[in-house]
Amino acid sequence: ADIIITSVPPILNAITSYKIAREHNLPLIVDIRDIWEEYAKTERSLMYSVGIIQAIIREYYEALKYSSKITVVTEPMKRYYEERLNIVDKIAVISNGTDTNLIKPSGEIKRDVDLIYLADLNQPYHNLEFLFEAIKEENLTLTIVGGGKYLPSLKDATNNLRISDRVLFTGWVPYENLSQYLCRAKVGIVGRPFIKNIEYLYTIPVKVYDYLAAGLPIAGYGPAGSFLEEFIKRNNIGIYVDQQNPKILSSSLVTLVREYGKYIDKVRKLAECFDRKRISQEMVAIIKNIIL
Repeated sequence: ADIIITSVPPILNAITSYKIAREHNLPLIVDIRDIWEEYAKTERSLMYSVGIIQAIIREYYEALKYSSKITVVTEPMKRYYEERLNIVDKIAVISNGTDTNLIKPSGEIKRDVDLIYLADLNQPYHNLEFLFEAIKEENLTLTIVGGGKYLPSLKDATNNLRISDRVLFTGWVPYENLSQYLCRAKVGIVGRPFIKNIEYLYTIPVKVYDYLAAGLPIAGYGPAGSFLEEFIKRNNIGIYVDQQNPKILSSSLVTLVREYGKYIDKVRKLAECFDRKRISQEMVAIIKNIIL
């Protein structure tokens, strides 16, 4: 091998790759998708308090300092790691992306679902309960695509709110089949807890780009000042609610669902900028610069 490339999370990928690269004196590229160490402070608080997480992070940062190049998905993440690692000119921003050939609007599919949410339901940070409260008073329909351990409790939540007749849980769907679900919807939803956690402030979930590819405007909610909020407002592709008031989200969703048609062409054009084939060429250029 001429080079080792690894992606995190999980950060153990970087630690293992670092040990192999160091042993064989090989260059290492670490592709960071989110700031796991910040998420761990709140969601793994017990392990963090006894020092287990800190020990893992120290080894992870050793791997990052050894690496020839680090790639991250947003500018705030770049600044975060430059400050944490005290490095410059080593981190490149290569955004997340989507497959615009696989996911694209179809005139054959009727948009008969108001809202859609792509979710890994093994993770607790989607704050779907807030969304359920928002649609409770309005006659909005919602499809949740994804499976995981939190699925049963979320179904219970919709039953308790008496909205189960308007919320469809599809379970896990292969990526190649996502388009048929996305293109039935009018608005794509991205939610986060209302917590000033760096992980929630500095990252943009991959689903955002899949929504754009399907021609969906974005409705986001979560902490104020997030990069997601900036992205939505800068590109004028939807709404973002930073107040923990479901009535505000509800009103915004009703308006966005009513006006979704005017966004389709704009967001699809934006999605082309984040096509994976184009983005992959940025990584190819980095690899060539290191090994040639």
